Amino acid sequence: MNVKVFLLILLTIPSIYSMNNIYSTKIKIISKSRFEVPVATHLIESLTNVRSLLMCGALCDRHNICRTADYETIQKVYRLFETLPSAGTFIDDPTTSILALNHCTNDQQTEPEYVCTRSGVLTVQQIFDDLTSATKMPLSLTDRGAYANMYGVYTSSYSGYISFFTYTGIQTILESLSSEVTNINSVPFNGLSMVQYYDSFSIIYKNIGDPFEPELVPILNIALPATSYTCVTTLNYLYIAYASNQILMTIHNLSTGVILYTVSGNQISIFRPAVTQWNDTIIIVDQCEVTEYSLIGVYQRSWTYSNGFQSSVRNYIHHDYAGRLYICNYGGTNPGIYVFLLNGTEIAHGPGSCNRAFQLYLTKEQAIFINTPTSGATMQIIDF
Repeated sequence: MNVKVFLLILLTIPSIYSMNNIYSTKIKIISKSRFEVPVATHLIESLTNVRSLLMCGALCDRHNICRTADYETIQKVYRLFETLPSAGTFIDDPTTSILALNHCTNDQQTEPEYVCTRSGVLTVQQIFDDLTSATKMPLSLTDRGAYANMYGVYTSSYSGYISFFTYTGIQTILESLSSEVTNINSVPFNGLSMVQYYDSFSIIYKNIGDPFEPELVPILNIALPATSYTCVTTLNYLYIAYASNQILMTIHNLSTGVILYTVSGNQISIFRPAVTQWNDTIIIVDQCEVTEYSLIGVYQRSWTYSNGFQSSVRNYIHHDYAGRLYICNYGGTNPGIYVFLLNGTEIAHGPGSCNRAFQLYLTKEQAIFINTPTSGATMQIIDF
């Protein structure tokens, strides 16, 4: 790939995102390249008739989660992305330029090892430490799944409820099903996926409402071959991980629900594995081991992140915008939330109590932590 950097400038962009705040952002402009995100839902928006490359940079800088943008000069289309520039892929394109934003204040403290915010640079460990004293906002009808985005938090419950919470705590019940909704996750283009543990069923929803006031409509119902536990989607596929010693994962056509590939399970242990996706890799965590597969389920590698053992074997996993990997150990030798870089280096150890779904969602101005321990799901927010 021939990526030519033709300009490196330090811009002071007047970005009045909140009253009287003006930010300075380093922007590297990379010509003849377009940006490809590692996770489809990291595309924030795409608009036409943007007047200039500089305007595109200002819009991204002003947005609370935009860290990369690209601009196509023929149609004057700009796209904003949540992904950190170094976490995505640059694709040769003669009519497009990438704007790589950098809020880090010096070259010795950069992402993903650090978290660069509008007000300064922190480590993930510092954020976890600050969250210990933050107010806990209770999330009712929440004890299973959780997924956060820039608009709010989707949650699920043992009793079959799917809810949406704003970051001020206002709850809307979106769905009431007959059995436990074990896990929920995002679907590209404003959708939601979920799995039911006891019914061995998955539903794909489309949001026909406003992002801040969602209204879910089921568009695909999929019967599953075993007890399902977690799920993740890409542009083309739905991945289901199973609490089964026969089937580890099935890979479905996202449009039809048809099973395309099956990955066999461990014939000895019974597990509740968590699944996620980053670039062209599907990642499954079970007990204290991370296993990576191709998008069609071909084994790639495994690595152990803890030398201890995990009791109750409930696993949850997610990435943030920089590719940092968050894993929950429910119990055993080393309980709590662990955070790793893409190369497997551990950089933080979070709260000692995590049971089911959790998420640390980072914007340029806030850290939002959703946790579902053994009782009483909560949301905590700290400002940077």
